[in-house]
Amino acid sequence: MGNATSKAARKLPKRAEPTTWTSPSQSSGAAPKRPLAGEKKDQVIEDDARDPHFMSNLSRLGAVKVDHHMQAVRPHQKSREMIESRIQSEQEATSMHPSRNHVQASTLTYLLDKSKSNASRQDIKELANKYGVDIEKIEKLSQHVTSPSINPNSVVRKVRNEDGEEELSVMAIWIESRALKA
Repeated sequence: MGNATSKAARKLPKRAEPTTWTSPSQSSGAAPKRPLAGEKKDQVIEDDARDPHFMSNLSRLGAVKVDHHMQAVRPHQKSREMIESRIQSEQEATSMHPSRNHVQASTLTYLLDKSKSNASRQDIKELANKYGVDIEKIEKLSQHVTSPSINPNSVVRKVRNEDGEEELSVMAIWIESRALKA
């Protein structure tokens, strides 16, 4: 994606366009000046009202249907709900009484790692209860989220200099939870 060959070639103009200091409306003197709106109907408006295609399209559309039960769209409401949710989350995080199914990222990573290991479902359930998380939440979450796992066959070590400084390159892989699948 970042390769220069994948980007479209930029084409610059061969010569500069002459600059005009007048606005386009001033330079086009051939078109007759006609007001955009008026207080009286002129012949053009009358002709437009008698257009059979226009009238058939209007009749095909039918009468306007107004949904009286529709709620007004309030974009600021979503922002307010998000801020209130963050405030509530902060209060729960600083509370002395931990709430159920709210854990730190490191704890969640630990639980996901254990679910990928050879631990039994019962072991994971006990561990989840210890940390105050429902096993159903871990099951649902593990379908969409995982902790980083390394493909052991992809480890590449390179020595960068004489001091023995080493560069390690690995490939991440997705590992399904064996215990939670059953």
